[in-house]
Amino acid sequence: MNDLRGTISWLLLVLLGVVGAGGAVLGITEAPKNVPLHEAVDNTLNAPNYSEVVTESTAQGTQTDYLTYQAPDKLGGYVENGSKRTYVYVIGSVEYQSLTVSANASTKHLVFYRQTSQGATTIDPVHNYLRYAKTATHVTTTAGGTSTFTLSQDGETGTFVYMVSGKYVSEFNLSVKAASVHLVISQVGTSPPVALPAGAKVVKAPATGVSG
Repeated sequence: MNDLRGTISWLLLVLLGVVGAGGAVLGITEAPKNVPLHEAVDNTLNAPNYSEVVTESTAQGTQTDYLTYQAPDKLGGYVENGSKRTYVYVIGSVEYQSLTVSANASTKHLVFYRQTSQGATTIDPVHNYLRYAKTATHVTTTAGGTSTFTLSQDGETGTFVYMVSGKYVSEFNLSVKAASVHLVISQVGTSPPVALPAGAKVVKAPATGVSG
C-alpha cells in the first residue's frame, strides 16, 4: 500500500474536500453548521466507522485505495493500480493481503496471506493525514469550512487543505512538488462492517513476504 508514498514519506498524507455542503430541503432546511477544524478532526477520528477513497499521484504513477475503517482495530478494502487490485485487511494485530488480481475478478476465491500487522490506526490514511491539522499553525479558514496551511520539512513544503462538512472532515488535499494526495471521507458512522470476503482462503505468508 505504500509504494507511492515513499517519495513524500515525511508527509503521511491525509484528507480534504467537500462531501456536499448540504443545501436547502423543501426550501426551508439549512445546511448543517460546520464545526471548527480541530473539533471536526476529533469527531472524525472518534467515529465508530467511515469509508475513504485515497488517490495518491507521483512521478511513478497513481494508485487509489478504497478502504473502510471500523473502530477500534479494523481496516479493509483494496488498492487499485490501473486494471489491477490488491485486497488488504487489518483485523486486530493481523494483516491479510491478497495477491494482485484483475479488477473484475471475483472476491469469492481470493487467497489471503496472513502476517503480523502494526495495527489499523497506524496504517489508516485518515488517521495519518488528519493528525497534521492538530500541529499546524497559521491556518487560514474560509466561511465555507475550508482550512489551508503549509508545512515544511527537509527542504520540501507541502500544502494541506481540509474541508469540514457539518461535524466531520469530509475531504483533504495535499500537494508537494510533483506529488499529490486526494482523500474523501464518507459514510461516517454508517459504513459496512470490515470482514474478509466470503469464501476467501487464508494461508500463512511465506518467509520472503507477499509479492503482488
